[in-house]
Amino acid sequence: MTKEKFDLRQKAIIVSADVEVDGMVKDFPFIVDTGSPETLICEKAIRAMGCTHVDSIEDVPIQTVGGGAMAYRYIIERMSALGVTKRNLKIISHPMPSGSGAYGLLGLDFFEGAVLAINFNTAEISVYYTKMCHHCRTINPEYAKFCMECATKLVVSR
Repeated sequence: MTKEKFDLRQKAIIVSADVEVDGMVKDFPFIVDTGSPETLICEKAIRAMGCTHVDSIEDVPIQTVGGGAMAYRYIIERMSALGVTKRNLKIISHPMPSGSGAYGLLGLDFFEGAVLAINFNTAEISVYYTKMCHHCRTINPEYAKFCMECATKLVVSR
């Protein structure tokens, strides 16, 4: 399990994310956004990684707070944040609102298969993985080899 502190005074949960493109790795602040189905990186950050619109794999329509817009989709070699690493992640590039303090949004696709816990009392966000027993459907810790409920051997599903 990975835990990270966040600043309660900010209007968003901002965490550090490493982005890798063509072997170049840069660290950017990203907002954890469970309301966004997809991860987004701002155009300024994607350009800093050496990408241009020509490198995008497709144009995609997106829905923003301000209405519909067009964006570019890229494939990012690797992205890591909060102990989660995704490889060959399809990511949308679109401008972030000025003053957001972030270079992108970590959407639901980034946290797929994980448990995301946000504790506002301690200002901590944590991510961990679990295993579900296929026999009795009990949720077990990631490190468990046997189900805590029925002792069935657990299968690695990641």
